[in-house]
Amino acid sequence: MRVLKNAGRGLAAGCFVLAGSGSALAGAWDTLGIGSSELLFAPEKFVVEGSVTYVDRNVDYDNTAASFVIPGVPPTVVNPGGPATSRATPNIWNYQGALKFGITDNADCMARINNPLSIEEEMDPDWRGRFSGYETQARTLAFDATCAYRFQVGEGRYFRAIAGVKAQDLSYYSKGAHPLAGTAEVDLKADGLDYGWRVGVAYEVPAYALRASLIYDSQIETDLSGDTIVGGSKAFDSTASLTLPQSVELNVQSGIAPGWLVSAGVKWVDWSVIDVLSVDSFHPVNGAAVGETVHRKLNFKDGWTVKAGIGHALNEKVSLGSSLQWDRGVGGSYSDTYTFGFGGSYAANKNVKFTVGTAAIYKTAGSGDATNFASGTVNEYDYDASWAYAVNTKIRLSF
Repeated sequence: MRVLKNAGRGLAAGCFVLAGSGSALAGAWDTLGIGSSELLFAPEKFVVEGSVTYVDRNVDYDNTAASFVIPGVPPTVVNPGGPATSRATPNIWNYQGALKFGITDNADCMARINNPLSIEEEMDPDWRGRFSGYETQARTLAFDATCAYRFQVGEGRYFRAIAGVKAQDLSYYSKGAHPLAGTAEVDLKADGLDYGWRVGVAYEVPAYALRASLIYDSQIETDLSGDTIVGGSKAFDSTASLTLPQSVELNVQSGIAPGWLVSAGVKWVDWSVIDVLSVDSFHPVNGAAVGETVHRKLNFKDGWTVKAGIGHALNEKVSLGSSLQWDRGVGGSYSDTYTFGFGGSYAANKNVKFTVGTAAIYKTAGSGDATNFASGTVNEYDYDASWAYAVNTKIRLSF
């Protein structure tokens, strides 16, 4: 049993890169995907990891309906003109740093800094849908800490209780065309850090590299404030509130033969809690309300992600693995995706390991609606199926 146990442990660390390589296109705004808490279970006493993921995205929006109403004049619908098709998804980078430390033989903690939620859209400023927006950025900087305590529940069998906290800073920026002033921008930032929590359990049989874990992450309520800028000058003080969704993740892994490990996971995210992102605007001098703008119509449905993988240790230094992931689209610009991942790790010595993972992500065709009810701006679009490609690199130091 010792051979199976040791091989399984090495693969559990080496194949984590496969989660990172595809996770930058996980459900809706999620950049973490399945398996992001794997480091907590590392067998070493102290581990530091840093990873970078690059994603080449290739989604074109084809506008099917576009119009706008000029403020202050009778509600005459105007056709904006311009190209109907525009590339909507710039290539993106995702970063993460984490450390795991063993407090005692049975108590472990993990701390992490990352950007767990992200939106990056950038269309042609002249495309037909420009009056409802042609550039959007939503970015997060998050810090979380998670600890686990292990209890022995039988010969070679263990149970872990898991708990943690997380703090997150969110910023939001959007830019679109304005019929009178040229451009209109919304620039918001969270009013300080917002907090959430995490609880979970795990069952382990180390002799077989067997582990099953179930982790729940709470919602995070966030309030944002900033400016609405029209024609390059500040026009209004603006505020918004948003509930970021809760999630539940189940992961199972097991050694199946010396040097072989299989894994499977499923993640549910309550994206349906987000209906619209509304921005309230006020005159910057006397605070008089001037109305509400529905800046982004979302109407999300719950997200589901399912992933399976297999890994093999070729020797003490080199491990290879592959994975397959399906993610149910939550609606709008987020359609179903299928991710095919492959990667490997190389242990330079007992303390240093390098991993590289690649992924091909097939995104199915779909449609979206960015209509702004308050301003009378219509923007409906379709998009064809497309491929995206990701590369993930990671360095791991353990002691």
